[in-house]
Amino acid sequence: MGEKITKMDRQPIISAKDVEITFSLRGKKLNAIRKCSLDLYDGETLAIVGESGSGKSVFTKTFVGMLDVNGKITGGSIMYEGRDMTKFTEKDWLGVRGKKIAMVMQDPMTSLNPLKKIGKQIQESIEHHQGLKGAEAKKAAIEMLAKVGIPDPERRYEQYPHEFSGGMRQRVVIAIAAACRPQILICDEPTTALDVTIQAQILQLIRDLQKELGMSVIYITHDLGVIHEMADEVAVMYCGQIVEKAPVDELFADPKHPYSEGLLHAIPRITKERKPLLTIEGAVPNPTERIEGCTFWPRCPHASEICKRAEAPQKQLTGERSVKCWLYAEEADRETAEKKEA
Repeated sequence: MGEKITKMDRQPIISAKDVEITFSLRGKKLNAIRKCSLDLYDGETLAIVGESGSGKSVFTKTFVGMLDVNGKITGGSIMYEGRDMTKFTEKDWLGVRGKKIAMVMQDPMTSLNPLKKIGKQIQESIEHHQGLKGAEAKKAAIEMLAKVGIPDPERRYEQYPHEFSGGMRQRVVIAIAAACRPQILICDEPTTALDVTIQAQILQLIRDLQKELGMSVIYITHDLGVIHEMADEVAVMYCGQIVEKAPVDELFADPKHPYSEGLLHAIPRITKERKPLLTIEGAVPNPTERIEGCTFWPRCPHASEICKRAEAPQKQLTGERSVKCWLYAEEADRETAEKKEA
């Protein structure tokens, strides 16, 4: 895990405020992301966690301008280097995507060209973003293959993606992203399809590259088990909203939102006593479903009547910790919600 970041009197390198994203699907408008806010600081690892369908990938794709064509940012701002990325043109993105902010996707085969040699794909990235050419760029590509743990990099440079294992392909994708020495690396479920041993190797590789290159990392996952040693901060997402933000140690020691608590209880543990694995009942609602009040209440063991009627406010508990839940709301918040209903 990276060194603990002290945030007093520091400016975030990315600051997302009240971001909203809407998708058009068969003539309907789907609100996929609803007023999400988070800050990323220099050298920090921020984990965004939640079940599949929570909106993690959709939200972070806005940081690299990769929303699907039927998606649109309909509210909020994402500030980076003094500019609002929600207003970027494709020309603006060419100077940021890959060069300053890079992304590693879940399935490396969607990122690699099956008809092109691995080395050439890394070399093209280096030539495009670093300005190196020819033999110099090839040398840098081979060095990057070695850096990410690919054995015999000169020979592997000449091979194609299908000649690599899943873990090795993921290393190649990380090499392509890191070759440009980005300020921010976004990792979207980079170990999901890998076995436990290879997962650990990939996570260690990301940590090593972060330390060497001085990157900030956004790590997207549905598995809280992998982030305890990876992250400094955690944002928990559910149904297109951030329901809790906390330093990683505080979240694991004392989760505040019932959803965060459920995710932590679902982590498998090795104990002498054999106990059934705890789960969260139900599933993340379909974005087409309209749920009044808190979207988690149908699955929440602490749900009360107000949870079913009104959305909870975001409550700041400490400087670095917040939660969106009626369990922590002030009486004034409840009165305001009741007045709106009247």
